[in-house]
Amino acid sequence: MANFIGALLASLAIVVVALWRGSLSRSGGAAALVVGTLIMWLGGWAWGLVLGIFFVSSSALSHFKETEKRAAAEKFEKGHRRDVGQVLANGGLGTLLAIGSALFPSPAWFFLYIGVMATVTADTWATEIGTLSKSPPRLITTGARVDV
Repeated sequence: MANFIGALLASLAIVVVALWRGSLSRSGGAAALVVGTLIMWLGGWAWGLVLGIFFVSSSALSHFKETEKRAAAEKFEKGHRRDVGQVLANGGLGTLLAIGSALFPSPAWFFLYIGVMATVTADTWATEIGTLSKSPPRLITTGARVDV
């Protein structure tokens, strides 16, 4: 486990920059502070690094070709700013795994965490990149077009 104050300060620094860059809403910033602090404090710095890679890469993709994605963002009523719901959707299960790891120490928790973070990263990247596509999305199971 990492030092609580160190985890809090690292999370706070990331949240302040993310708020300044417009990557998080205020509610998203508050949630990210809690999620980031708990994950780094209870899971350790390696857990925090995985979370940081997810957040930085996903935020960069959110800002990539932002103007071209604006119409899709309006259609889904969400832009590149992550709110509390998005932070918890992407970081909530990871936070629960960090709590589990602290209560019942085992290396298995970290592997579960990596799997969860790989999943939310893939979902986020697919959304950010997919909104740039000129053709409508297709179901992975049948290949049928999906109305958005």
